[in-house]
Amino acid sequence: MTPFVSLSASEALDTVRVAVYARQSKARPDSSEASPEAQVNAGEALAASRGWEVRHTFKDVGRSGWDPKAVRPGFEDLMTAVRAGQVDVVVVNELSRLTRKGAHDALEIDSEFKKYGVRFVSVLEPFLDTSNPIGVAIFALIAALAKQDSDIKAERLRGAKDEIKALGGRHSSSAPYGMHAVREKIGNLVVSVLEPDEDNPDHVAIVERMVEMSWEGVSDNKIATTFDSEQIPAPGTAERRATEKRLASIKKRRVSDEESPIGWRAQTVRWILNHPAIGGFASDRVPRGKAHVNVIARDESGAPLTPHRGIITGAKWLELQERRKKRSKSHRQPGADVAPTLLSGWRFLGCGICAGSMGQSKNNGGQDYYQCANPKGHGGLSIKRTDADEYVARVVWGRLANADMDNPEDREWVAAAALRFAAQTDLAGVQEEQRETEAHLEHVRQSITELQADRKAGLYRGRGELATWRATMEQYRAYEDQCVARIAELTEKTAATVQIPSEWSEPGDDPIGPNSVWGSWDVYARREFLDLFLTGVSVGLGRDPETKKFIPVEDRIALDWRPLPTNQDDEDEEALAAL
Repeated sequence: MTPFVSLSASEALDTVRVAVYARQSKARPDSSEASPEAQVNAGEALAASRGWEVRHTFKDVGRSGWDPKAVRPGFEDLMTAVRAGQVDVVVVNELSRLTRKGAHDALEIDSEFKKYGVRFVSVLEPFLDTSNPIGVAIFALIAALAKQDSDIKAERLRGAKDEIKALGGRHSSSAPYGMHAVREKIGNLVVSVLEPDEDNPDHVAIVERMVEMSWEGVSDNKIATTFDSEQIPAPGTAERRATEKRLASIKKRRVSDEESPIGWRAQTVRWILNHPAIGGFASDRVPRGKAHVNVIARDESGAPLTPHRGIITGAKWLELQERRKKRSKSHRQPGADVAPTLLSGWRFLGCGICAGSMGQSKNNGGQDYYQCANPKGHGGLSIKRTDADEYVARVVWGRLANADMDNPEDREWVAAAALRFAAQTDLAGVQEEQRETEAHLEHVRQSITELQADRKAGLYRGRGELATWRATMEQYRAYEDQCVARIAELTEKTAATVQIPSEWSEPGDDPIGPNSVWGSWDVYARREFLDLFLTGVSVGLGRDPETKKFIPVEDRIALDWRPLPTNQDDEDEEALAAL
């Protein structure tokens, strides 16, 4: 055995206790020379060659030796063993595995070692011996070089990330559910491009189904509960996501200690559907409140970056976002497997006695009723659903059809409804989006002109440069076509938003008959219509408390009309002019 003298005593040690430490910033295959397994094997071989006994092995995988915020559990366990007097020698593959923070940090660690009589040995740097001044100087020099090397690598990495971000390629985090990353070369960079996950086509099908359900107005919570009831595995259980670290994190966040499977949540559905990547767009994570959300990443001109191959088209994704933002309480669907009703289920129908909400129910004969959801104290209150629906609809249609445009009050009332209709149709900001799209169109056309001038001037030569020119021109032309088509759609929408449809003011003999506009609408369109004119409906007692006689429907139902705006602004004047 190689003689070994303890730093804290003058006698030689019969048994030299060794702790081998290995660190790797990013996990590599076991066969890699830099893998933790290879580092440990090298350290154990050095200890065996000197007759030392390895008592401890510590590893940190995926942990930076440079980042001051990085937590290294393996290193902390090593220092605990050192302070406990369980170690005589610390063996690492090279000094940079211990730290990359520079000479100051390295000397602090060595000072801690010496405090407990522990020496430091490097497999690849045998000249390091911290028991003498020369060895300490070499130790500090190598530590400084390790920090310099780490700083250079960090600077190169930051530059590469900036270039990749400008292209819209991914450089970190996992791919969204239903997609995977493929490496593609763009210019001089190899970037990660997302595309539908061909290895898991069932995941892609689930995202497509999720899109269609949301498109039809199904809530995120309803989608989640539907998938859970069908026992569809949640994203957290996917093989590439159900890592030991992720599962431990989920378990730690749970309030209960009970083991329960990872299920679908509304938040999960929302995250998937709102992720720009499923529409082919690059994404940026931006803070919103205490959380972060994914938004479309754009280039310097403001145009969206579209490097990915989405599960749905970009146009459909944008339309989906408009629909999801537009979805109001009138589009709320019932949570159970029951059909939605006109007045209940969206906080519109209330009890005139207790001011509680009213839901749908059936009597003993199977007839549909609206019933107070909180009957305590007044013995319950209900009204036949068909009677209530018909009365409310006829009163609203009657007032609209009989509105006198020469009467200032009626004119203002219809104008206010027209403005609400415009807002209802334009919740996604049609005019704002049109202005932005026109700016994008002007810029891309200017870029096309400049690109053509550059080629004419001979700036693109050779097959490779011409291929780049053609690819860039195709990208610009495609975006130009998208802008033109989108502007046409927005122009059509804008023209129809500042007035109510003409058929509303002339509904015919029966405004709610089967052949009427009302008869052609589904329940959600009918709700939207009522929401333009009413803030709610309340139902009173069905019998007179004294005479016990039945009270007519028209005397039981009170309509809460939307109030007229107190301050008329420019938009009111525009609506009046349009009417």
